[in-house]
Amino acid sequence: MKTKYFSVFLSFFSLLVFSAAVFAADGPYRIAMYKGGGVSSYCKHVVEVVATDPGLKLEIVNEQQIRDGVLEEGAYEIVILPGGLAHKQIEALQPEGMKKIKEFIKSGKSYLGICAGAYVPIKENFMNAEFKSPKWWRGMGNLEIEFSELGLKLVGEKYKGIQEIRYANGPVINVNVDPRKPKCEVLAWFRTEFAKDGTEPGIQINSPAIVLTAYEKGLVVTVSPHPERTPAMNEVLLKLLHHLGKSARGERPAAEEVSADIAALSDAERTEMREYMRAMAEVTWVPKEDITWFRPKNGVIFHAGETYKGLPYTQDGRLTNLELFQEFLKDENGKPVYGGPTASDEYRGSDCSAACSYAWRHVIPNFPVLKTWHMEPGAFCLVDPKTGFPEPVLTKVGDYKWTDFHDSLAVIKENGEEKIMECYRQLKPGDGVVKRPYGHVRLVSRLDAENQKVYVIEQCGLTPDGQLKSDHQSWRVEYECTFRDLLDEGYLPIRPSRKVMFDAQN
Repeated sequence: MKTKYFSVFLSFFSLLVFSAAVFAADGPYRIAMYKGGGVSSYCKHVVEVVATDPGLKLEIVNEQQIRDGVLEEGAYEIVILPGGLAHKQIEALQPEGMKKIKEFIKSGKSYLGICAGAYVPIKENFMNAEFKSPKWWRGMGNLEIEFSELGLKLVGEKYKGIQEIRYANGPVINVNVDPRKPKCEVLAWFRTEFAKDGTEPGIQINSPAIVLTAYEKGLVVTVSPHPERTPAMNEVLLKLLHHLGKSARGERPAAEEVSADIAALSDAERTEMREYMRAMAEVTWVPKEDITWFRPKNGVIFHAGETYKGLPYTQDGRLTNLELFQEFLKDENGKPVYGGPTASDEYRGSDCSAACSYAWRHVIPNFPVLKTWHMEPGAFCLVDPKTGFPEPVLTKVGDYKWTDFHDSLAVIKENGEEKIMECYRQLKPGDGVVKRPYGHVRLVSRLDAENQKVYVIEQCGLTPDGQLKSDHQSWRVEYECTFRDLLDEGYLPIRPSRKVMFDAQN
């Protein structure tokens, strides 16, 4: 018994030492913990552990406060959804409350979900993961986990090797189920399991226990077990919260800074992007039967037996690159006949943003497939697996500023035309120009700065009356745009970041 009390004392003492060492420079990191419908009374353990750390300040908020916008007031860096029942938490928060939480994270803040709170990002589709089984009542008690290399970097080498932790029916998941979405980084793995009440044995062992991912600008950490209910693991919870707080404040340690030249694409890489975009625009194909893409007021028909150039335009089957499309092409009588699905919402093709995303992805393998709405510089990030901090996948070309990127004409007005034209002069092959809110993006093929012209390749879709932009294709290749054209239409220059290659050079 004395040994037990002494162990708890040492754990508490280590928390105090840790807290004093990492006290936030600009005051404690501010945490809003949800306590309302669906939350277990055991959330008190989170409050007790966080209270030991002067570098953290936790306040309780309920569902109505979240719906009323308490997270929008700038008072918090982190929101916590603790243990309980995930579906009851979602039900209590209502769509408006969940939207507020998502917007909070998107803005660059952080989310921590424990047990039930770890189910929520998957149920609400802001994490690239899926449940291994619909049966979740696996059992409760202590089991073993092991931290990954990144996990040890965040929580400390003292946790190297097998660790024991409390578990109470937390999620058992697969991560990175969609290679086109932001990648999750596993911070810890389950090494043992519970499989009671008819749940499937074996599926929890070696499954992710603690996961880190980016959601637009912000970070999300999900913790399936309960470090707050395991005295020897309390410090893990605190260190994760400090990391999330640093990210939300942009307090990246100087030692973690990555040199700017890592982000610079080589001329060869830029050429690869451009030529891949050109190849998507110039592939020829023949529909085996009519393909019709409908929208309320217009539509386009790809007629059976006629030859078309370029991946077909669609916003339904937009997640199609050149290689996938070519898999549907069969040589029939000397013609590449498309043999894939032909229903309006199923046939394979791309839209403007998917096309550019795949051109960038051709060089940067983990680049996500974005929509134009997500092509704001710095707004969509991936977690660097070596630092645990988010890195933007797109940056600005030049140093223009904005207060509302969703209206690109307003950004041009805010900066002045000469400033944006100066940024156009810095465009290079493989960069993009994007306009909002009626989104469209073009890939830069080449620049004629002396004559103030940019030549682009674009998947440009349909005319207002629902026709293909040019004869038998929905693409334009080496399309000439003057700087004045780009200004008048509201195009802003963007650049893919090489930083998110996360290879041996990074």
